[in-house]
Amino acid sequence: MAIIDSRPAYLSKLRDYFQQSTAFHSIIAVGSIDEFYDNLGRQEIDIVLCGLTPALEAVQSMFSDLQSRSTANKMVLLAPLEDKNHIFQGICYGATAFLPERLPLPIMEQRLLFHLQDNYWLHAELARLMLRYFNQQFVCSSRILQPLSAMEQGLLELISEGACLQKVAEAQKSEAHEVKSLIGGIFYKLHLIHRKERALILEPVS
Repeated sequence: MAIIDSRPAYLSKLRDYFQQSTAFHSIIAVGSIDEFYDNLGRQEIDIVLCGLTPALEAVQSMFSDLQSRSTANKMVLLAPLEDKNHIFQGICYGATAFLPERLPLPIMEQRLLFHLQDNYWLHAELARLMLRYFNQQFVCSSRILQPLSAMEQGLLELISEGACLQKVAEAQKSEAHEVKSLIGGIFYKLHLIHRKERALILEPVS
């Protein structure tokens, strides 16, 4: 596990807590992306918990670089919920989950372990931003890229209205684990569309 946060006191709080946890081993706790790579070596990192300080580190470079260069397969954004636009931007660029930074540490630990088992969740505000994003037309070669299925659209609409996981499962006549899997699929589509959209923007005009 790696923890990246530019605030020394908060970083120490996270490090001290997770070093006492029996669920995580080989904790790397650093204040910047550069320090993370300096300390990475050959260690296997299964989850990265990243604090968000937009004035100091751009969300774009933080997550795209981590995805391309680290061994982590889960990247969790840690930020104040009111900073929802930067949180959504981080998710577009590859973050696989978000946790409010004021969350009590035992609950944060439970959520991280839950996520390591390929479980996903969404806050209502982020679901609304996802709906708005997916409802735009992203066209490549006259085809919309990875549109949402009717079930995925309905799931996001329910979450955006504040429905809990159990209520969503009941409304869709699904099991809770199937809903979690659907949310994971939505994250995958979001990342895929965003990468293709970026490629189109960055493609040189001939």
